[in-house]
Order: sequence, then structure tokens, then C-alpha cells
Amino acid sequence: MNLKTRLTLFTSLVFTIIFGLATVVIYWIFYNSSERHLISSLEKNAKIAGIYYLEADEQSPLKHQESKNQYESLVKRAMVAVYNADGQVNYGGMRNDSQIDQHLLTRLKSEKTIYFKTDDSFYFGLYYPDNQGDFFVFVKESNADFDHQLNRLLFTLIMVFLVALISIVLLSVWLSKYAYLPIRKVIAEIRDKDLNTIQEPLTVIRTKDELQDLIESYNALLRRISENMIIRKNFVSYVSHEFRTPLAGILGSMEVFGTKARSQQEYQELAATITEHVNFLNHLIGNFLLLTEDQALKRSMEVFRIDEVVWELVPKFARTFTVPLKVDLQVDDPQYFNFRGNRMLITLSISNLVENALKYADGKEVLVQLLALNGRLSLQIVDHGIGIPAAELEAVKQTFYRGSNVGNVKGSGIGLSFAQIVFKDQGVAFDIYSDDRGTRVSLLFPKF
Repeated sequence: MNLKTRLTLFTSLVFTIIFGLATVVIYWIFYNSSERHLISSLEKNAKIAGIYYLEADEQSPLKHQESKNQYESLVKRAMVAVYNADGQVNYGGMRNDSQIDQHLLTRLKSEKTIYFKTDDSFYFGLYYPDNQGDFFVFVKESNADFDHQLNRLLFTLIMVFLVALISIVLLSVWLSKYAYLPIRKVIAEIRDKDLNTIQEPLTVIRTKDELQDLIESYNALLRRISENMIIRKNFVSYVSHEFRTPLAGILGSMEVFGTKARSQQEYQELAATITEHVNFLNHLIGNFLLLTEDQALKRSMEVFRIDEVVWELVPKFARTFTVPLKVDLQVDDPQYFNFRGNRMLITLSISNLVENALKYADGKEVLVQLLALNGRLSLQIVDHGIGIPAAELEAVKQTFYRGSNVGNVKGSGIGLSFAQIVFKDQGVAFDIYSDDRGTRVSLLFPKF
């Protein structure tokens, strides 16, 4: 069932329930109002009948004639009965009414007035004490007119309900067709998408509602998919380019190795060269695997100290770089160093950033500074090397992108991108600033 049909059915169902309840309420109000009006009319007629029959001897001829006129205009003789205390009809035409008995008269004397109805009539009784004795005035009226009015009302409500239901169904169909027109356009655009046009965003409809939010969110997703497709598209050519140099170095070294016998020192140099190329390939492959790992997977969380991570990296880089690396601690409270997260990912990310600083430091000292900033731990990695061109500062955060001024310095273009992804995932604020005097990477860890 499509949304248009569902909306039509839902709207019709809601209307049916609301109008059904409204019909019941209207019918109930009309019934009670009509019944109260009828009781009031019967009570008035009973009083007029009592005055006409029982007060004739106490009225002047003119007053009695006036009562008679009222009686004849309002009360039908056959529908009135005046009972005495013995239960006999003194006046009126209702002499053999099975609904009126001695028990009812006793009850009427106690309650003063009484009202009841049967299948075909309404009754109203009035206790009327007089100087001649106790009397009971009953007025009876057929319910034919009352039922006829109720039936007319019910028929009118049913007809209005049916006409309104048909109208609401037709209106819902038309409105749903109009309301879902933008959605159908979006569906048509999505169906026309292929690998060549997937980078093109959907046409944004300025409706200022959830549909606009959906389209904008979808376009954001398309941008991410497009970026990922561009990365995948360039992946093979990039890997081929990055792998070619170390593989060529290994192949060349092995070819030279096989031409003639070498001295022990030459063998050692050859082994060192091959080891260097293999380590580079291993590091490159490791970064590729980490980069393609599903970021949505739950990673192990543990509490560790950031300063310990930094100190563990110092001897590692001392063995591979001749560039001096200085660590400056300006934190008095050790509590600032505590962090809850994935130690392996944080270590790799900080290692990538420090390695980049050492590679592009142009032989100048690299500073790793830990300091307290607004109650949080700040880690600054500062070098005074070649820097990053201002126009490329955002681009270098993209996977596989390397600055245009790196020269012959080896790199994969993955380290900075990988670190940025990890820090975002671990809730660490990341910022980078660079000019021709060097680069500063700032990390701000959340409060522990």
C-alpha cells in the first residue's frame, strides 16, 4: 500500500470516527432537548386540564371560558384523564388506560409529578389536591411526531455523513496527489541516477518541512558517497604509484645482488635497503587496512594516560629520525592526562601526526607540548618546517592528498586523514594551522 492510499484511508477513518462521535452527540443532545420540551409541554397541558375541570366552580364565567379556550387549543379531550382518589376517571376520555393503576396513583401522590413513556406514548401525571378532594391529572401524547422528528434527524445526519465521507475521500485523493508530487519528483530523480550522475545533487524543494530536510540529508549522503567513490576510483592508481618505488627498489637490489658475489658489508647494506622498503610497504598496507575498517563497529574502550602514549613514541622516532623531538609538559594535575577511549587508535593517530611533523620539519626541532586549557588537556605538535600552502590546508585532510611542496619526502597521504577520522570518533577536537614558518596541530581532549 503506497503512502497516497494510506493517507486517504487514514484521513477517511479519522473523519468517520470524528463525525460518528459528533453524530451520536448531536442525536443525544437533540433527543434530550426534545424530550425535556415534551415534558414541559405535557406538564403545562396537565395544569390547564386541571384548572379547566377542577376549578370551574371557583372561576367566573369569563375566566372559565378563557381556560376552556386554552384547554381546547392545547389539549385533546381523548388524551386527558382526571382520576379521583378511588382511581376512577371523573373527567376526560382515557377511561380504560392499562398503564394507569392504583399503584401509580399512590406513587404520584408521593412524588407530586411523574413522567414515563411506553412504546407508543408519553405520559405525564400531576397530583392536584382540591377542595373537593385529591385528584390526579394525566396527559397522554402519542410519540409518533417525536419519533418522526428523530428519524428525520437521523436520516439527515446519515445523508450528510455519506456526502461528507465521499467528499473527504475525493479531497484526500486530490490533496495526496498534490502533496506527494514533490516526493514523486524526488523518486524520479533517484531512479534516473547512475554511476555517471550520482555526484549530481537532487533538486532541493524549498518547502521548509521534513521533505526539504530529507532531500538535503540525501544530498549530503550523495556527497559523501561521491567522495568515497572518487577515493576508490583513484585507489588503484595511487597504490600502484606508491608501491612501485619500494618494489622497484627491492627488485633492483635483488638484481644487483645476483650479478656477482658481494662483501659482508654490501650484503648488510642490501638487507638494510630491502628491510627499509618492506617496512614502508608494511606501514602503507597497515594504514590502508585501518582506513577501510568499518568506523561504525564498537571499539574497545579503556582508561589510559595521554602523556604515556607520547613518551612511548619518543624512542620509536629516535631510532628512525635524526630530527630532534622535544616533549614539553606544562600540566600540574596528573588527572588531566586521563582519557577513556581506544588506546591503539589514539596512539596510531598521534604517531601519524608526530611522524608528519618530523618528516616535514626540514631538519628543525619538533615540539610536542602538553598543557591545561580551560580544564581540558591540550596537545600541541609544532614544527618549523616547510609548512602547508594556505590553499591546500583543507585538501590535505582528504585521504591520499599530499601537499604540492613535499618534494621527495615519502608519504601515503593517509596519516592526517586517518588521524582526523579517529579523533572525531573519539570525541577529540582537532585543528591544524600552517604557514611558511611551519605547522601547528592542536588536539583538545574532553574532560575525564
